[in-house]
Amino acid sequence: MNRSIVMKVFSYLIVFWLAAWGSLQAQDLHFTMFNMSPLTLNPAFTGSFEGTARVGGIYRDQWSSFISKEFVTPSFYVDVPLIRGLRKQDWVGVGMMMFNDQAGTAKLQNVGTMFSAAYHAGLGKDGRHLLTFGFQGGNVQRRIDLKSQDIKFEDELPTQAGGGGLGFGNGADRKLNENMSYLDFNAGLMLRSRLDDKNQLEVGLSFYHLTQPKYNLVSSPNQDGTKRPMRMALHAKVQHRFSDLLYLEPTLLLQSTGGANEFAIQALAGYKINPDFTLRFGPGYRMGDAGQLIFGVDYQDLRVAASYDINVSSLSEVSNFQRGFEIAGYYILKIYKKPKISPAILCPQL
Repeated sequence: MNRSIVMKVFSYLIVFWLAAWGSLQAQDLHFTMFNMSPLTLNPAFTGSFEGTARVGGIYRDQWSSFISKEFVTPSFYVDVPLIRGLRKQDWVGVGMMMFNDQAGTAKLQNVGTMFSAAYHAGLGKDGRHLLTFGFQGGNVQRRIDLKSQDIKFEDELPTQAGGGGLGFGNGADRKLNENMSYLDFNAGLMLRSRLDDKNQLEVGLSFYHLTQPKYNLVSSPNQDGTKRPMRMALHAKVQHRFSDLLYLEPTLLLQSTGGANEFAIQALAGYKINPDFTLRFGPGYRMGDAGQLIFGVDYQDLRVAASYDINVSSLSEVSNFQRGFEIAGYYILKIYKKPKISPAILCPQL
């Protein structure tokens, strides 16, 4: 598999994304440091590392600078490259991911536990290319605090104020649920390639909410149930090494769900202070929304990072240009069985 074929695959994924961009139909999980939350970005990342196990997490705090009720999203994951695949250059990774997305006054929560598996297939005789297919599934629970005094439904307002337009009648035939749950399924594929001694390419495409499950908390005779829109994400990263000490890592992310589109670009640099310690830093931009500042460190098998969003949208007048803060990290455990060596006695010949 040569370099031209790799670039063709990348081009096809871009074309596929652009063709589907306008066809997808609500806000979903998203992080500034999406590369630090691999299992929410693409199930194909499951077991995609060298080591025994990877344990990580990410925490996002949004709008707390000017909204008393925070919008927060913590997520935690663990994954392992478990067994060898059908060929010696292949392997299977399995993992688990949990998240708790909380939004607003009524503490609307989406709490999920997802399990994933990925098949990593080595391509080419030199092992410089890797094609991965991943699948993820689990249970998601949606909750809301109905005891909150701040919740007002449209049909509870006077008609003069615009009430009565949702078709819930007078509320007598409406059923409000504090929680509900549904099964959710996601899938993804990814290509990673070492183009030459200085450049590496990573490109992936993921699909979330494949079955578009019903997830609304309000039910009535006039409503059959709201389906969760599919989310599709295209991500790509190129790492270019200028030297053994310095590299640049341009990254892009395109996402779409329920008519809400996101386009983010980042350019992180890495500088190796010593063999065990690397600084990572750089800017990013989420189109029409926020500038991003990212800083992190690698120490041996530990990676930690933090980011800060600077709001540049129309909300900047009330947000004072503040948007969100994230902190994330992961650690790769390496537990290798020591080889058993039989003692040998060397006897000189007489």
